[in-house]
Amino acid sequence: MQELGVINNRTLIYQKHDLNENWAKTMLIENWLLIVIINDKSQNILDEISRKAIDNNVCYVCCIGKQAELLHDMIDEEVVFREVDIEDHHLPSFDINTTWHQDLSEGLWFAIYAANHLTEKINKILCLDASHASYDSIKHTIYKL
Repeated sequence: MQELGVINNRTLIYQKHDLNENWAKTMLIENWLLIVIINDKSQNILDEISRKAIDNNVCYVCCIGKQAELLHDMIDEEVVFREVDIEDHHLPSFDINTTWHQDLSEGLWFAIYAANHLTEKINKILCLDASHASYDSIKHTIYKL
């Protein structure tokens, strides 16, 4: 986990998705937005990301990359599933917003400056890199926005 800085009154944290580490330990628990940069991952990994984000009370998820639309849809489907089967599955008391973006700069800009929640004040952003990008390239892109 590495801090990217504070932009728009939101603390940005970078975490590389790594199956050899417990990447989910960096997930936040309140008032947070998840950026997932996702390319070429298995269905199981996408499912794990969506479940862990919901379990940790994410307010907003911005999916970016080749598999952005698929992950966006999977999160929405998991929310609907949990609404129906609420007894056995955690669901936050608020709605979870999701978007998807193909372009990295556009998605990062949206997540940092435009994504807002109706009932929750987002003050933290976790950028989960499940792509072939790097901390430096993500940081460089963010500071060019």
